[in-house]
Amino acid sequence: MNLLLDTHTFLWFLEGSQNLSSSAKTAIQNQNNTSFISIASIWEIAIKLGLGKLKLDTGLDELKSEILKNGFEILPLDFEHIF
Repeated sequence: MNLLLDTHTFLWFLEGSQNLSSSAKTAIQNQNNTSFISIASIWEIAIKLGLGKLKLDTGLDELKSEILKNGFEILPLDFEHIF
């Protein structure tokens, strides 16, 4: 199954937050599933960090390695996606 994580779900997973349901966590960790994170979510995180509206345990520079370490695939954003 393919999973597209929204920004909150992605951050909750990385932080081990209780806001993420156990079924969602299980689905994300299931090796038979592919978890995607949109570059738009990463951009949103960068903006919120810059505005001081978000704090992370890791810096933005470490976010990409966390994404890859957890097996997430990054979805690019093309102009056509806007339509």
